[in-house]
Amino acid sequence: MNTADTILQAYLDTISTAVMANDWATYEAGMVLPFHLVTHAANISITTSEDLRAGFDTFRQTLTLQRVTDFIRLVESAKRIDKDLISGSYVTHLLSGGHRLLDPYTSQITLRRLDGTWRAASISNALANSRWPILLHGSHSIPPKEGPNE
Repeated sequence: MNTADTILQAYLDTISTAVMANDWATYEAGMVLPFHLVTHAANISITTSEDLRAGFDTFRQTLTLQRVTDFIRLVESAKRIDKDLISGSYVTHLLSGGHRLLDPYTSQITLRRLDGTWRAASISNALANSRWPILLHGSHSIPPKEGPNE
């Protein structure tokens, strides 16, 4: 039996890979609508596939412009709330080559299993940016010219 930690880590790896590979179908299949993003400044509900797609495309563009080569999310903890709900926390690392673009940040996620597939229903994080999509603003020097796969 998969533990909540292993389910959440597999989910995060799949979605991070989909984002880096520009794989919209996998990303969309991993999300519940409405999807809720909570930051310290705002509660945002994404209610349509079109809005979700716009956020995905803009986030990908941001990763390209920031020359992100590694989008790594590592589980800190996870708990199965019931057979179809998991809540957990993870730390995100965004790198360009060997350079950090942001300090690692923690997020809280809720996964819901629908039709046998785990999907994100909500994410809360500590980023100051409260827009959808989240845009990155690193304070480090310009990294080498590399980016996610097109």
